[in-house]
Amino acid sequence: MAYHGRNLGLNGNVTTVMQGPKKTCDDELAKTRPFRRKAALRAEAEEMVSQPQTQLSTRRPQVEPAHYQLPATQPEPWERLAATPLRLSLPRDGRMPLVNLFRTDPVARAFDVMRTRVLQALKAKGWTRIAIAAPTAGCGATFTSVNLALSMARVPASRTVLLDLNMRDPGVASALELPARADMRRLLKGETSYLDHLTRCSDTLAVGLGAGPVRDASELLHSGTASDMLDQIQQDLRPDVVLCDLPPVLGFDDLVALVPRIDGVLLVADGTRTTSEQIRRCEQVLGADVPLLGVVLNRGRGNGAENYVV
Repeated sequence: MAYHGRNLGLNGNVTTVMQGPKKTCDDELAKTRPFRRKAALRAEAEEMVSQPQTQLSTRRPQVEPAHYQLPATQPEPWERLAATPLRLSLPRDGRMPLVNLFRTDPVARAFDVMRTRVLQALKAKGWTRIAIAAPTAGCGATFTSVNLALSMARVPASRTVLLDLNMRDPGVASALELPARADMRRLLKGETSYLDHLTRCSDTLAVGLGAGPVRDASELLHSGTASDMLDQIQQDLRPDVVLCDLPPVLGFDDLVALVPRIDGVLLVADGTRTTSEQIRRCEQVLGADVPLLGVVLNRGRGNGAENYVV
């Protein structure tokens, strides 16, 4: 059987393939290719040299400065208090007279004298917190607290804080014709911030008002949270004076509970009812733990405005 392969002849013998001329052409192409490649590279190099080279800049690219938005600076705590300007009106029957409305009255001058003496004493001792109380109810402790605060607030570049701590019968709000923003109990228990409770009446006066009677007033004043709140108000607001209106000394122990947290006491006596025995008993209650800054005589003998001679 004959197999006709690619390299086989008709008779099955292996035939010789004639590849001589093709091999010779490939060899000649291989020999000339390197020279053609070198010539192409040389021509390409000459072309690059003939073209003007772009001069590279050695200057660093200018980068637009990034604009960072700095966080807004919060105002100081005094400025963050809710601002409610006082709109005092002339007193009607049964309303407390305010010395700011009667600047030429002898009572206003008496409060100014007391203000100056108190500020001088506080500055000399480095004190700030004053409690104002009376032996019994109705002697004029709230009247004295409010008017002394208004007189101090007229001192330029000063700061006075008035706290209504007479939680038995709060009266500062009605005297200043201001609504109480929150209950004093919640403030002293730490349930609300002083920033949400205090009201800034002017650049020099802020008040903390009571919304109504509090049954556990004495226990609140004994608590550590009340002490911490007073310290925070002192530290953050940096007042020159903190006036604390308190209930009667001989009727409740609120003042005694607050004694470790105050610097001095102003005792208000009613010229028509307070006795010397009551003053002596108040001094015994206070003892030597806190200094008695003075006794303010309210409702001296006379008529009209003289009833409020201090």
